[in-house]
Amino acid sequence: MQNLKHPNQCENLEHVRQGIDAIDHKIVQLLNERMGYVLAAAQFKPNVKSIPAPDRVAAMLQQRKEWASEQTLDESFITSLFEQIIPWFINQQIDYWRTKNESNSGQ
Repeated sequence: MQNLKHPNQCENLEHVRQGIDAIDHKIVQLLNERMGYVLAAAQFKPNVKSIPAPDRVAAMLQQRKEWASEQTLDESFITSLFEQIIPWFINQQIDYWRTKNESNSGQ
């Protein structure tokens, strides 16, 4: 990517689009990195039932809501976004846990 301009320094729509694309690319990379942590957590879970961790999810949603507020973003949007992201990652972890543990135990 070319040198990106700060939003206030964009001189045309192409500069804006380059900035958006660069940020979206970083978001995808960060989601991939998050997946690494999600899958790593599976090794510490004794069974599939322990994976969803509703108390942890509730705490995470509250924290993300606070982070949204700190960044002057719409809290309900950020909460809704994570309400979609978190269950998907939980399901990925469940699938990964089953693959790792059920194949090793012969179940």
